[in-house]
Amino acid sequence: MSTVAGALLCALGLTASYDFFTTSNRRIPFGYPQFLLENIAAPRIVIDAGSSSMFGIEPGLIEQAFSMPVIDVADNGSIPLEMKIYRLLKYARQGDTLILPFEWVYYTRDEEPQDFTDKTPDEYAAYYASQPFLARVAFAVQHLSLHNLSDGGRLYLRKDLWPGHVSRIKADMAKWPLGDRKDDSRRRSSVEGIGCADYIAATGNIPPVVEWAAKQLAGLQTQRGVRIYVTWPAVAGTNCYALANGRLPIADQARAIFQRHGIAVVGEPEDSYFSPEHMLDTYYHVDSGAARLRTERLIGRLQDAGLKAGAPAGKPTILLAEEAVRGLP
Repeated sequence: MSTVAGALLCALGLTASYDFFTTSNRRIPFGYPQFLLENIAAPRIVIDAGSSSMFGIEPGLIEQAFSMPVIDVADNGSIPLEMKIYRLLKYARQGDTLILPFEWVYYTRDEEPQDFTDKTPDEYAAYYASQPFLARVAFAVQHLSLHNLSDGGRLYLRKDLWPGHVSRIKADMAKWPLGDRKDDSRRRSSVEGIGCADYIAATGNIPPVVEWAAKQLAGLQTQRGVRIYVTWPAVAGTNCYALANGRLPIADQARAIFQRHGIAVVGEPEDSYFSPEHMLDTYYHVDSGAARLRTERLIGRLQDAGLKAGAPAGKPTILLAEEAVRGLP
């Protein structure tokens, strides 16, 4: 019994110390997408997934189509699905619309990537902090180390931490004011020797976390009036999908889970599947031409699913972002 109590006290101490550091370190968000999520008021359209949606969606076209501010807060596929959901639970507002084109790894991964854990002291601090307290304790017990704690403390002591965050936010806003990242100069392969099917891994067993995620999103819809649309990631390459009778099994399985919980799933994987000449550095990063076509198709699918334009447009997203950035120290 004393061993259990000691372990619990250690976990609570680690969590308390880590909470203090991450809360202090993220007083100003690490990056521009998180800044937008915290500072652009609802109603708005929020796009969230991994980097496929940073490159593969044109938020400006969606803003034109639906007369509503649109922000792309997608970042990195190494972030676990439950952390994506916790962040949405914390920051989605009444009247928001969420578009979620999750990469295929979100439907097959059942582990905590080390890359995510190592970056929670700063870059991914908002994800860590979005968890309820008991979930943070469990996370600390399972994943955090003294190395992570020392990283948090080291960052806390840096006098240039917050100025660095502000500089990064302002620089990214100047290049990508809606949060997406279009960079056709990245047309260089980072996937030599890896086929598209192996890289995107659109096969496998769906872990229980997907069912949990669907339940949480359903709660957002019913309790907070948030509209949610799940769709598919942008991919460019050859032989990326292994179809069965013309269908992608994992997509059909994921669709069934979300629809069972009342979450709309729009489109088909082929809507956002492009030939190899549209690939940039990875199969998940498509060029701006593919992003535009994919977005036009997505807009049509959203309209078919019942998403309508909002009231006459007020301030555009870019102006709202500029006003928010002016409030930074």
